[in-house]
Amino acid sequence: VTRMVDENDPSLNWEEARLIPVSGIRNAEEQERRATSALLAVLTAVEEFGVAMTKQYGAPKGNLDAFIEVPFELGDGRKVRPDGLIRVSRGKKSWVALIEVKTGNHELKKDQIEAYLDVAKENNFDCVLTISNQIAQIPGQHPVEVDKRKIRKTDLHHLSWSRVLTEAIQCSHRGVDDRDQVW
Repeated sequence: VTRMVDENDPSLNWEEARLIPVSGIRNAEEQERRATSALLAVLTAVEEFGVAMTKQYGAPKGNLDAFIEVPFELGDGRKVRPDGLIRVSRGKKSWVALIEVKTGNHELKKDQIEAYLDVAKENNFDCVLTISNQIAQIPGQHPVEVDKRKIRKTDLHHLSWSRVLTEAIQCSHRGVDDRDQVW
């Protein structure tokens, strides 16, 4: 597939997600970076899994790109770096989600999520998606309560790691077209 390259596209400087990340495994931060990179790389490599994981949040079926630790500067000068970014493009339309990942017993932080919601709003991104082992008290509700004003125009969604695993298993049972992708 040949893509048109826009030289002004900021994603040209973003690090693409890799199945086998180059970061270490010494601490929680590196563990989260590796988990984010591997998950996002699989979303880009296995079309059926990418569609299953993004369609439920409003993404069109299209070309999926994923990046890790994308840097942003907010209008007030704050610098933030979400764990990942997913962009699904179809024609001239694109859907973008910022990703925050926590592994093990590490919990999502309200101020971090709210900063990512601010980035999403300033950049007209579609949503912020968090992935962790935390479970919401009510299905469909986020496990971290954020300022309601921040989710008026930007969606906030949460996936547990067990839900990610369930989606992967369901994709393997429904079938994946490419044998390399099945592997």
